[in-house]
Amino acid sequence: MNDWTGHTVFVTGATGFLGGVMARTLAARGAHVKALARRPGRDKYLQGIANLEMVSGDLSDASPLAALMQGCDIVFHVAAQLGGTYAVQYPPNVEGTRHMAQAAAQAGVKRFIHISTLAVYGPRIPDLVTEDTPLNPGAAPYNRTKAEAEAALHNVAQQTSLVSTVIRPGMIYGPRSAAWTNGLFRLAARRPLVFVGDGSGSAHAIYVDDVADLALTAALHPAAAHEAFNAVSDPAPTWRDLIGGYAALAHNASWVAIPPALLRPVAHVIEAVLRLRGEPQDVPDLMNNFILARKRISMDKARRLLNWQPRVSLAEGLALCEPYLREKGLLR
Repeated sequence: MNDWTGHTVFVTGATGFLGGVMARTLAARGAHVKALARRPGRDKYLQGIANLEMVSGDLSDASPLAALMQGCDIVFHVAAQLGGTYAVQYPPNVEGTRHMAQAAAQAGVKRFIHISTLAVYGPRIPDLVTEDTPLNPGAAPYNRTKAEAEAALHNVAQQTSLVSTVIRPGMIYGPRSAAWTNGLFRLAARRPLVFVGDGSGSAHAIYVDDVADLALTAALHPAAAHEAFNAVSDPAPTWRDLIGGYAALAHNASWVAIPPALLRPVAHVIEAVLRLRGEPQDVPDLMNNFILARKRISMDKARRLLNWQPRVSLAEGLALCEPYLREKGLLR
């Protein structure tokens, strides 16, 4: 556990899931945290925490951001737009990242940690994915804009003295995770639990505290400068392990496996509808590569350069979700 006493840090997306955990973790480790909130009133999760200061602003202009960052030595850029068309996601994800990087360079920030996503590799990943695997984000607006955000950051770093590091997490689960805890638990609690196939494909999940710890470790490690790191469990659990773990919390032992061949035509229809809405998701490729297939997302680079690997096992992570699920009234 690294000591952050004496550091002043800037965190975007602090009112969200991962950003909130990172802001709280940094404050607990002794850093003075400036947590950016675009919309006031969403910071209940962060209220009353020592060493944590809420600041108001958005990502649309670098100049005010640079003023807010004065005195900060490290920036954690976590904020992102997750849904909507490409036109909706481009300004916050790409331009917002460019503005953040420019502001950090102007403010003399020493290290810029950018939270990206495994989605930048795209829906047609090879059997082994390393940080050197070419980015091929496909058609999904989120995937495309996050890949373009990495490129925007790289361009700013090349033109300035900004030192940057990119973290590419998989499916981040844990208390307050809307998709990979709340959503998956709702699926797992259904009777019967209906899933595509037998659940033997790789579920590239990681507990939220591990993502935060990797980002914090990279921020202080000289070997992380101008590098990218995957953030997943390696080897990955199966979907049966992940969803079945949530199902066990709900005392649900059922599993109805729908043959993939029956759903492939449906996947194409869903994709056609999404494309008409301007929100393509490459659903057929996602089903084949991220639901049904066994793939490996390598964590060798983090182990080699940072001596780091995830510490929270799937069983431990799911157990840590239980109090939250009870608090939300999802688990009784």
